[in-house]
Amino acid sequence: MLQAKQRFVRISVIATALIALMAAPLGAARPALMRAASRPTTHTPVMGANLLNADQLARWYNHVRGGTPPSAPGVNNDVRVLAQTFIDEGRMQGVRGDLAFVQSIIETGWFSFPDYGQIRPWFNNFAGMFAFNGRARGYHCSDEAAPSRCFASAAVGIRTQIQLLRGYADSTTRNMRLLIHPPGDRIGVAPIWELFGGSSGKAIWATAPNYGVEIIKLYSEALVYSGARAACLPYSPGGSSAQSGRGYWVAGSDGGIQTFGSAQFFGSAGNLPLRKPIIGAESNPAGSGYWMAATDGGIFNYGRAGFYGSTGRIHLVAPILGMKRTVQGHGYWLVAFDGGVFSFGDARFHGSMGHRHLNAPVLGMERTASGNGYWLFASDGGLFSFGDARFYGSLGARHLPAPIVSMARTASGRGYWMLGADGSVYSFGDAPFYGSVAGCGFSSASRLLASPTGHGYWVETVDGTVIALGDARRLGFPARITGTAVGLMLRP
Repeated sequence: MLQAKQRFVRISVIATALIALMAAPLGAARPALMRAASRPTTHTPVMGANLLNADQLARWYNHVRGGTPPSAPGVNNDVRVLAQTFIDEGRMQGVRGDLAFVQSIIETGWFSFPDYGQIRPWFNNFAGMFAFNGRARGYHCSDEAAPSRCFASAAVGIRTQIQLLRGYADSTTRNMRLLIHPPGDRIGVAPIWELFGGSSGKAIWATAPNYGVEIIKLYSEALVYSGARAACLPYSPGGSSAQSGRGYWVAGSDGGIQTFGSAQFFGSAGNLPLRKPIIGAESNPAGSGYWMAATDGGIFNYGRAGFYGSTGRIHLVAPILGMKRTVQGHGYWLVAFDGGVFSFGDARFHGSMGHRHLNAPVLGMERTASGNGYWLFASDGGLFSFGDARFYGSLGARHLPAPIVSMARTASGRGYWMLGADGSVYSFGDAPFYGSVAGCGFSSASRLLASPTGHGYWVETVDGTVIALGDARRLGFPARITGTAVGLMLRP
């Protein structure tokens, strides 16, 4: 058994980044966590290879605009030539021209240059450069005061935009001879689009807090139109059928809580000196509070979630790795690495795997719809049923590409899903398959949360990205997170 645990610890550090936190108090781990504090959950590089070529950009543009050409006299109003210019100029600077093209769509109103803006189509200015707040609407380039908002050609205007993007993204440009530079304190500070906007306090290109994210959202639509998997695009708006779910909370290993949709903030342990990291979280049935559980079994309750006991002061044979509340929310279970189960409040004990041989350690649990039973799942996909929990299949006999890290039952309770650390989703019983994020290149998956209807689910990754599949509503995810995302709680 000891050998099995040691082997799993090595696997889990790579797969979920959860078990690595168990061996030391959070205080010991905090320096590494703090270094990651400013890292957004997703990374959309300003520089690098394009994902879309000029033909794809032009087809998408014409599809959205119904064939209406851009107001770009510098390229004879030819959207394909315009897109190719972005690609070519971007390639010379190592900047993603396809994303710069989408940025210009937002800046110019789909290259329509509306009358309320400062820039005219013949300015060859596709990104509002030098269009400072308070400047009058431009008309004749000959009347422009310095700095002029006009450029000699479409290529020069796009080149200036591309070089400015590089300046924000690449600190090595500080001493380069470029057509334009960002303010000195902003050179090289935004290598990814998620940092563009005013949220950092430095107003990277624009003051709107979500400026960069809005560009990526529109870019995601272009990618989907060109054949990309929407499930692999965290900013993709999804289909109109995604209507299930009003809100959720994302919990971090440092005790932080972030809210989305209608989920309210009731407090967090983010500023507390935790003895051990948080490993799981549960919301109460009314959505008026939540609990967080640490690896030592310590319980932190907020809002109207009651405290019913913990193992925080008990010497445990193995750390706690999972938590589940009861149907009424007047109690909860904790499950340990060795399969031991601890019951509190109105949670009834229906059995455990403690002191029994395990081929792989237990990573969590799920209760039945009635609350009169539960399943325990192991990292190898093995499943153990207790109480009125029925067995609908498992993965214990299969060779898996990655450990199982999460489980959720269907609304009927006659089936369940299992989630692999690689983003694979496995369905059993009456659980339909709504897709997975395997192969998308995300960081390791950490949690699966079923939508209220059971016709979809959310997949959370350890960096806090939340992907909606099926009818699960896209409600967003943290812009930044410290530590590891270890909980995804539904707002009923």
